Amino acid sequence: MQHSAKYISNLTPLRGMAALLVAIFHFEMAIARFIPAKTTMFFEKSYLMVDLFFIMSGFIMLHVYGDAFKTAISKKSFRQFMVARFARIYPLHFFSLLLLIAVVFFVLPPGDGQAKLIEAPSAIPFNFLLLHAFYTTKMYTWNIPSWSISPEWWSYMLFPFMALFISRKKIVAVVVFLLFIMAAYYSIMYLLPRVNPLYPSAPVAHNINSTYDYGFLRGLAGFMCGMVVYVFYRSAHAKKIFGNDLTGLIILLLLATALHFALNDAIVVVLFALLVLSFAGNESKVHTICNNKALQYLGNISYSIYLMQIFFQVPFSHGYRLPGVTGVGRGKLNIDFGSGLMYCIIYVLLLIALSSLSYYAIEKPCRKYINQNWGNPFEKNKTGPVGAIR
Repeated sequence: MQHSAKYISNLTPLRGMAALLVAIFHFEMAIARFIPAKTTMFFEKSYLMVDLFFIMSGFIMLHVYGDAFKTAISKKSFRQFMVARFARIYPLHFFSLLLLIAVVFFVLPPGDGQAKLIEAPSAIPFNFLLLHAFYTTKMYTWNIPSWSISPEWWSYMLFPFMALFISRKKIVAVVVFLLFIMAAYYSIMYLLPRVNPLYPSAPVAHNINSTYDYGFLRGLAGFMCGMVVYVFYRSAHAKKIFGNDLTGLIILLLLATALHFALNDAIVVVLFALLVLSFAGNESKVHTICNNKALQYLGNISYSIYLMQIFFQVPFSHGYRLPGVTGVGRGKLNIDFGSGLMYCIIYVLLLIALSSLSYYAIEKPCRKYINQNWGNPFEKNKTGPVGAIR
């Protein structure tokens, strides 16, 4: 399973910015809301950045590993693929969850009622086994953002079969995938029985913000969407139509508008798909900007940003509060804009620092060790497309 796929560097900054936006979304949920929803819904809707992750994941998996499963699925290729993916996502998940459990039980004071529900000991095995997006618990638990690692892992399990399907029956596969994607998102938004775990009597919005319950459907739909986008990316006219700077700018403006006005989540997902298609095929100014060293670095540590953010949020469900915060309960903590902006900037800078530490101390060396000793020898010194999902 030696890879010759070109590293698509333009997607790396998207991962970094998406991870930071998810972290800011959780800052407003768990620490202090400083931008009222009546001003803009942009940050309120930034939970959708997880769906951008899923789309990029499916896109890059097919780009990097598609040829390995083009004609058949051998035991060797399947094993090497799964070891590589395990090395990419599990060590940091395992470490962050273990550290969070230790912090909650041995460092922090007892939490409030919500914290006790989130930190239920009975949910720990499901988190370790990556089953915490299959309705195995009654709400999101422990390292809350890690719910998305669950459907991502199980999407990997299905990926070789989906890649082989696309290789043999491209048009049929694209149609089947699109039908599944539409059915999954529509079901999550309008058909499946969803409840707000903290406020069961409150009505649930018609959105795709499912996590612990139907997160597996949401993740697989996004992953499939990314694979479909890659099929279009490989077409002769994709770069010509979508790969120019103006198209990329227009898609970004449409995305910002959709998030600002809280348009239907399905619209945002479509724009995410177009954004990935546009950025991946761009070789002009967008490409130059995306290859800025700072933006590339932010993308490289994005997975650490995503999983380590919890350590700046969990103290605030255990009795700590920022000066000037009013309100009680997750999502109901408010602060004035100036103070909130200052605290949020500090939060982001500290998060980047902690994520840099976890990236170099845990994430990167563990990935290298596992690939070197259990997996594909060609992977052991590779830091390019194989590790490019987050």
